[in-house]
Amino acid sequence: MSYSKTSSITNRDVAHLLRSVAAAYLIKNKNRFRIIAYENAADAVEHLTREVRDLWEEGKLDTVPAIGSTIASALDEYFRKGRSNHFDAVFKGIPLTVFELMKVSSIGPKRAYKLAKHFNLKNSKTVFADVRSLCEKGEIAKLPTFGEKSQEVILRALDLYERRKEATTRMPLPYAYLLAEDLIAYLRKNKKVRRADALGSLRRMVATIGDIDIAVVVENKYAREVIDHFLKYPKKISVDSAGKKKASIIISPQIRIDLRVQSAKDYGAMLQYFTGSKTHNIKLREYALKKGYSLSEYGIKDLKKNTPIRMFDTEEKFYRFLGLSYIPPEIREGTDEIELSEKNRIPKLIEVKDIKGDFHVHSNYDLKPSHDLGINSYREICTKAKELGYQYIGFSDHNPKTSGQSEDAIVKIMAERRRHIEKSLLKIDGLDCYVGLEVDILPGGDIALPKKALNDIDYMIISVHSVFGMDRKSMTKRVLAALENPKVKILGHPTGRLLQKREGYELEWEKIFEVCKKKQIALEINSWPDRLDLPDTLIKEALRYGVKCIVNTDAHANVQMELMSYGVSVARRGWATKNDIINTRDPKEFRRWMFG
Repeated sequence: MSYSKTSSITNRDVAHLLRSVAAAYLIKNKNRFRIIAYENAADAVEHLTREVRDLWEEGKLDTVPAIGSTIASALDEYFRKGRSNHFDAVFKGIPLTVFELMKVSSIGPKRAYKLAKHFNLKNSKTVFADVRSLCEKGEIAKLPTFGEKSQEVILRALDLYERRKEATTRMPLPYAYLLAEDLIAYLRKNKKVRRADALGSLRRMVATIGDIDIAVVVENKYAREVIDHFLKYPKKISVDSAGKKKASIIISPQIRIDLRVQSAKDYGAMLQYFTGSKTHNIKLREYALKKGYSLSEYGIKDLKKNTPIRMFDTEEKFYRFLGLSYIPPEIREGTDEIELSEKNRIPKLIEVKDIKGDFHVHSNYDLKPSHDLGINSYREICTKAKELGYQYIGFSDHNPKTSGQSEDAIVKIMAERRRHIEKSLLKIDGLDCYVGLEVDILPGGDIALPKKALNDIDYMIISVHSVFGMDRKSMTKRVLAALENPKVKILGHPTGRLLQKREGYELEWEKIFEVCKKKQIALEINSWPDRLDLPDTLIKEALRYGVKCIVNTDAHANVQMELMSYGVSVARRGWATKNDIINTRDPKEFRRWMFG
């Protein structure tokens, strides 16, 4: 097996490694429970919103759903040495090209093994070109159990794999969400469509999304008509498959969208089945089996009675039949949600309507900032805030740049900005306005703002915007030093991650949580599409420590203030309630938090 350098191991690498182990067990006809265990672990890693290697460094591999002691031990050796004796033993005797071919849809482990062995495919670097050549020569069609049709399918799958390899394999949540919204709006133009929903990781609002899955409620007699309508989607670049109740299309840039047509009577069961993570669904099936039921996308079957399968038109009825309270999609990840649901202890998660203000908004006021300006004026921001139904708003332009300017010049800029804000907002009624600033945390832990300038702001968001490569201990020391400033009320985008562009830096979170709780500093849940930071797993940890969070947009234009829903979705995935989020408080309570 080809391993990655330990310093560059990603969740995608680990997920592929675990799937390869499952495939090796399948090829060798080993215990099927081993196969299932590794497949579940691969799914869990793929959908993590933190790097599994970072969790390993923190000694928290056991917090990842579906990673048991055996897998954790093998991964520990893998992360330490760059390989694992256990994995090597499992892979022994299987050509490495098998695991490469598995990356192509429609080539499963056994088919990949048969191709590699029969045609003596040993070069992982050329294996895709080799298989393509065999297809074009008609050699694969001659292989028993393959035939002409299989050869055509493999050739198309190779084309799709090569195209998709050049494109981003996963999309940030907001990007995928908007694509799904557009398609759902298109589907609803057909009057036979009574309802449409996203499924899978998109409905759970996972930070990054692969393929997009959509379900629609349609009477059976109109299923073909709706499928045909879907296949005519204007943004489609090709049709991947089309059946009586299912179809798949590819849209630019090589994004697959799957449609599933379902009748109303069993739509709730189907929605449940295709929403939860694999770990959630396995735990739910185990729970149901103990009660004598089996679950499927069509409903619930009583294993003790020879009666027809029981159908459910809503998820609420489905869960209620099993003796469970409703579990919101965002937390169906296979942690402890089923146990808590059985005890009716699922919390009421925060909703967008609970948000009363945004405290990370950038204006177009030119204070010679260290980073980019916004587009709109303070007055325009206030107008937008009132349009959104907010009761308060905070202005948090980037601090003035420190290079080429004296401290006195910066203090003067800040005083002029305060006067400008107060003058321009004299007649804004029904909205409390706070003068804030997003301030860089310098590598040594100082903040990029002179002490005298603090008089002209109500609060600071402090953020790391440079020198991201510091080790955990040094970065923690840096952030803790900055948190000591009395004007700090928010730690901005706390891991500094940019989804699919830059991994977040690591902190000793227990120390950060302790200080934030003591000083009543809120951890930001940043709604910006490339950030969605703080990640949901860390939100959950922070809440256990009693730390409060705040959901902000980091908007640089008024239209971006509408991104709040994505931050709220991350908060929901972190099990946050209204009481856990500072900017759900009424104006008086919020003011008490702001000024102590």
